[in-house]
Amino acid sequence: MEDLLAADYPALDALAANPPTGLAARAGELYPDANEEERRRLGYLLDLLQADGILLDLLAQLRTAELLTSAVRRGLTVPAPVLDQLVKELGYPVPVIDALGLSGDRRRAKALGALLKDDELCGRAALALARLGAREWTVPIARRLSAFAGLKHVALTVALEEMGDPAAVPMLLDWLANGPDLPAGDVHRALVRLTGRSPLLSGDIRQAWAGLDLGAAPVTEVRCVVDSPYAVRFSVDEGRARVRVEYDPSLPGSMWPRWDQTLYVGERARYGVGSGCETCETVLSLLGFGPAEALAGAAQVREVLAAPRELTVETVQALEPLLGELETGHYRMLLADLPLERVRTAEESWWLRRVETRGEWGEDSFWPGIEHFQAPQVIPGEMPTYGSVVPAQPLDALDPATVSRYAGAIARGERPAALLLA
Repeated sequence: MEDLLAADYPALDALAANPPTGLAARAGELYPDANEEERRRLGYLLDLLQADGILLDLLAQLRTAELLTSAVRRGLTVPAPVLDQLVKELGYPVPVIDALGLSGDRRRAKALGALLKDDELCGRAALALARLGAREWTVPIARRLSAFAGLKHVALTVALEEMGDPAAVPMLLDWLANGPDLPAGDVHRALVRLTGRSPLLSGDIRQAWAGLDLGAAPVTEVRCVVDSPYAVRFSVDEGRARVRVEYDPSLPGSMWPRWDQTLYVGERARYGVGSGCETCETVLSLLGFGPAEALAGAAQVREVLAAPRELTVETVQALEPLLGELETGHYRMLLADLPLERVRTAEESWWLRRVETRGEWGEDSFWPGIEHFQAPQVIPGEMPTYGSVVPAQPLDALDPATVSRYAGAIARGERPAALLLA
């Protein structure tokens, strides 16, 4: 610990993994007199140690943008006197805007609202206003939508979505009808969240919303096309979205208004699924299981899956009560044999065995946190795929009698199916 100022990042990682007594306090003592690079490393260590009290004490003492950025990234509420002094000394750079949004003080909304006129800061200010729940700024935020593309446009639509104010709906619809010819996916997501409606997109987003009667009750509809005995295409229109993947709330301190996503069943978060970034790997992280009791209609699903030989229109019809719980969208249903092996430890998992992806950071930390199954071989292709199947319930809670019944069916040559969502 005496060599803390000279420690590199791997050494700091090792220290934080098994911190000696007083490590965070010592880092806090060294920070004020450290040089710029040393402060960067000490701040990194304090972040790893989640030493929030020490971080806020240093911020009150030094009032730097770097410490404020760390506090914002930790989601901390900066004490009002310190925040007032930061505004006085620094003005309104991005970390101050984020901190105002985390303050919980609606009186900060007026200053943030004034920043909506600033082309560089308006997106960040809008997100901060949404975190404060300052709905009086919904319409001014929506009025700025047409001025921007790219990340600023995304930030404004995410802010309207997170504000949860129906007053934004007419303005979002007007943007679709009369706004600039820009990608409309984020406006679509905001409208789905704010209206509770979700039209099937078979073509242009603008046409889908223009033809939708928002005054009528939604009607869930499943349509299918059978391509072969083993492959069916189906669509869900106005899906009830009990089973869905949602973007997580925007993170203060991040340049990306949308990033991580979570798989939900009902209101329960089941798995974190990482970013939808096209260059990022898919990850799975257990967040929690739902109730062990099956929903009404599960017996019908079990009957359909008892020994399926092929996929037909009747198969889809029998599964409609379940398929209607999905999000609106276009899907494929496949009947396939998957060779799988059970994975009980992180070391057995593809998340740690993919040596070509470890790089300089050593072992990946993307372990789902639960025993699961995986394909024993890498699935080849332009981008290698590592097939993993994670459970909807803990594997150690499986009913032995049910397991025995299925094992007996398989031994007799039957092919009972498991239902997977991908």
